[in-house]
Amino acid sequence: MKIDLKETTHLVASLVVLTVAFAYPSTEPTMLAVIAISVGSGFIFHELGHKFTAQHFGYTAVYEASPMGLLLAIFLKITTGVVFAAPGAVMIQKRQSYYSNDDKYYDVLTQSQETWKIALAGPLINVALAVVFMGIMFLSDSALMQTMGLYGAYVNVFLAGFNMIPFGPLDGAKVFKHNPAMWGFVGLPLVLMFLIISGIL
Repeated sequence: MKIDLKETTHLVASLVVLTVAFAYPSTEPTMLAVIAISVGSGFIFHELGHKFTAQHFGYTAVYEASPMGLLLAIFLKITTGVVFAAPGAVMIQKRQSYYSNDDKYYDVLTQSQETWKIALAGPLINVALAVVFMGIMFLSDSALMQTMGLYGAYVNVFLAGFNMIPFGPLDGAKVFKHNPAMWGFVGLPLVLMFLIISGIL
């Protein structure tokens, strides 16, 4: 499990752009720091969750920033006030899963189980981070730390719930396809929370 210089550069570029996009038009250092920690940690650790889980199963997994996604995040925030955060994704090179080293028969079931676990890793990281930020919010006496805790908890619940929507390229679609029961147990509550905090429900 490793991150090379190129991948680190892509992660840092994505973090900087997301921080600026969410903070704009503010350039106040404290606000930038709060957003970098709350939004940045949610985004980066979500992607690293996918990456390290995929590597655990023997896949090649590398985060790649999307130049178009980065530009779009800034452009839309400046012109519409809305952040569309799709700065990049973990590119996973699939491998063949075999029943054993002796019998080279392609094991679709094993790869299916690996796929939903890789997809679920990102949102679960966001859930864990949301709990940490809520702890910061409730246990700290500092107004700044409480603000960061509230913002961090909100962003991570938002990211977890949004990504578990069972549609298109989202993580929820992969989990639902390969393990509907797990999606119902984990994904459905997260999607409901996302809809509630988004004001849709």
